[in-house]
Amino acid sequence: MLGLTFEHSIKLSGNIFFMEALQSIESLDPKKFYVLTKNQKLVATIAISFAIFVAAPILLFFYYKFAVTRPSQTANEITYEIHGGASIDEISRELADIGAINSAALFKLYLVINDLQDKIQAGVYVIPAGTSVARLAAQFQHGVNDIKITFVEGWRLEEIALLATQKLKHVGYEGLVTAAAKYEGYLFPDTYFFNSDVSEVGLIEKLTKNFRAKTEDILTEAALGKVGLTEKEVVILASIVEREVSAKEDRSIVAGILIDRYKEGGRLDADATTQYVKATRYICSGLEQIVCPNEEQAKVADWWPKVLLQHDLDAKSPYNTRMSAGLPPSSISNPGLSTIVAVLNPTKSEYRYYLTDKDGVTHYAKTLDEHNSNIRKYL
Repeated sequence: MLGLTFEHSIKLSGNIFFMEALQSIESLDPKKFYVLTKNQKLVATIAISFAIFVAAPILLFFYYKFAVTRPSQTANEITYEIHGGASIDEISRELADIGAINSAALFKLYLVINDLQDKIQAGVYVIPAGTSVARLAAQFQHGVNDIKITFVEGWRLEEIALLATQKLKHVGYEGLVTAAAKYEGYLFPDTYFFNSDVSEVGLIEKLTKNFRAKTEDILTEAALGKVGLTEKEVVILASIVEREVSAKEDRSIVAGILIDRYKEGGRLDADATTQYVKATRYICSGLEQIVCPNEEQAKVADWWPKVLLQHDLDAKSPYNTRMSAGLPPSSISNPGLSTIVAVLNPTKSEYRYYLTDKDGVTHYAKTLDEHNSNIRKYL
């Protein structure tokens, strides 16, 4: 130790003490003392990793699902106004402050995960007591001035335009019919919420975007290739099947019969197409109008006439499949999702003919004689 300073001697002594202590720990008997072996260390590492990377995310996911549906703790109805241009940070903080939500961070997270942060509508809202984060986010998607409209499966454009005109002050019948004519078949039937100031263009955009959203997973290249049809052919056929039969179990069978007729190059002989022609044929004959029938004529029109006479069946029109082979130039109605699925998955059968009686029951036949017998029996 000669020549070392006091501080150096202390430091050297400390290092020696540390090394001796480390050797003492390593020499401890694991059976008597809490010292992990290499295998135990490996097991502990795996357990901790599992807890962090597997168990914790699963627990967090289930907690998130529980938390966003858990009622808020307020026992009173709350009135809250969302101002135009307000950020989700501001909205979340204010909602938490007044007790409308349990957590501002959870509300923001829910909006971001579900891509709703840019869809909140300005307005004054009445928030019921105990409203969950999920329900409140849904409520904020529809402004207080929104108008609820339901368009029914199988309606043609004019029927949609009549209802829209009655409900929406900035939508005109003739303007909508003119602008949406090329979208017949793609105006997806559903329940919608429209801002009271929506225009014809905005309405069309919402219906056609909904069509794409609802059909993107079924109108795939693989599905179209399997049935051997283009998307346009599927939609046109679905628009006919929608009007021909009402029972879900009949749609795929009728779709199979019509597809066989079409691929064989024959006439579809579908009454619905003749109804489509008859509905406007006599109203508009000889009239020169931008839109025919116009709004007043459309209000009293029988859009799907049940009685078809021989001169109706013989009407010369590319839409009348009693006279023209193949498909109509475009859809005759706007089909629902289940009918589009039925056309994509037609039922192969021995049937060649069908008819629907006055009670909506469909009767099938394998031969023309059987079909004529059904006509006499049921019609």
